[in-house]
Amino acid sequence: MKFLQIVRILLEMLPIVIQTIKAVEEALPGQGKGEAKLALVRSALEAAYAIADDVEFSFENLWPQIKFIIDKTVGIFNSTGEFK
Repeated sequence: MKFLQIVRILLEMLPIVIQTIKAVEEALPGQGKGEAKLALVRSALEAAYAIADDVEFSFENLWPQIKFIIDKTVGIFNSTGEFK
């Protein structure tokens, strides 16, 4: 079932997405740079995804779900003070 495959992929990507978000936030600290930060996170993930040889779905098909996870993660980090 494709649903379960997508859930598995997203859960496996979660630690990498979080690590990428933190690295980008460290490289570009501060507010007002959300679009640039998101573009950098996307570029990093997309570049890694492009060379993966075991992908079942295109990055473009997964991007809306990955972006949703990024948005929620950044929101939680902002509200808990993880990002200052």
